[in-house]
Amino acid sequence: MDAGSSVEDLFAQTLESSELSQKQKVVLQASLTLFSRQGYDRTSTQEIAELAHVSQGTVYKRYATKHDILEALITPFINEIIPRLAIEFTETIHATRLRDFGDYLTFVVRDRLELVITNRKLVRILLAGVFNNQDEAESLLSRITQAAQGAEKKLSETFSYFQETGQLVDWPALRIVRYTAAAIISHALPAVLMGDDDQIPIDMEQATEDIVTFLQRGLSQNK
Repeated sequence: MDAGSSVEDLFAQTLESSELSQKQKVVLQASLTLFSRQGYDRTSTQEIAELAHVSQGTVYKRYATKHDILEALITPFINEIIPRLAIEFTETIHATRLRDFGDYLTFVVRDRLELVITNRKLVRILLAGVFNNQDEAESLLSRITQAAQGAEKKLSETFSYFQETGQLVDWPALRIVRYTAAAIISHALPAVLMGDDDQIPIDMEQATEDIVTFLQRGLSQNK
């Protein structure tokens, strides 16, 4: 799966299937472009209107404030895209049936790291919404938790093999997922927030190796 096109394509599909008018869809597409290119705080509604080729009145007719636009952008990510990506990825790793825990971790870490880094502009938009609104932060956390719980059965099946063969600590599946996600996020977040958009801001192979080494030590039965 192409992580970059996947998220953008999913957003476009979600937007196209919505009940918004064509002008409203164009406004959101323009907002997405500008927020990702120059940041939420540095984007004005006038710039959005100009890129969308509509009047500012058209923008304000649907969205009273710039934050309303931001909320309209991140809602489909929280409600539809994140859960769908989680389900698809869980099914993918379950189908691979990797028997070596190091290989499993390498696959998972590289894929999720690439997803976040490749879509770092979109991740910034999501973070802007979360940092600006506690309700959205709670909604995002709730959706991520639900997605993890929905995948818990398949994850438990995968983890059980590694635990039975002495490769993985005997923890519940969700605890292992949280531990793994925290390690990936800790490496990805600085690159997302401060990286150069014109080039990959992190050595993916080295980062993957570092994260996998850390996780293997933390999740090993022989600690």
